[in-house]
Amino acid sequence: MNFSTFSILLLSLSLIIVSHAPLAAVGIGLHESLCGETKENAARCLELLKGDPRIAGAKSDSELCKLILRFAMKKGIETQKFLKEELKKHPSPNLKECATTLYDGVIGSFKSALGELGEDDLTASYDAGVASDGPTTCDRALAAAKLNDPYIAALDRDILLLSAIAFKAIEKLPS
Repeated sequence: MNFSTFSILLLSLSLIIVSHAPLAAVGIGLHESLCGETKENAARCLELLKGDPRIAGAKSDSELCKLILRFAMKKGIETQKFLKEELKKHPSPNLKECATTLYDGVIGSFKSALGELGEDDLTASYDAGVASDGPTTCDRALAAAKLNDPYIAALDRDILLLSAIAFKAIEKLPS
């Protein structure tokens, strides 16, 4: 085999390999594009979504929505569990409201949004957006009680961001 034949064979093989490479390897993933839409929160969005490695591999907007909503529900449950543990150490009516009523609402909103996907995406996006009410109200309740916990504030900010991410993801679904 001479050099020119070998070169053509190598070029052909390279083109075949590149043409079969996954789209995500060539461009950015769906989740990265979505996080880019969160503007100043893009870095935190990417950091948060790394918490579920399946999100980076989402092949469709529908799959991405489901994974984000499941992840958001999981984070809501984890936050609620943390708040309930804090309530045992520092009993407070305001903290109790956060740990029970408000985070029950957060988890319920994400769960409801997940259940509506594909059937009523308008309601699903509304439910995903409403999930932000819990951490917003929790922040106000804790501030009113002069309970300043930076860790709880950070958890609330993450849930707020997940609500916004889920809302944006659902908006991308075809009507």
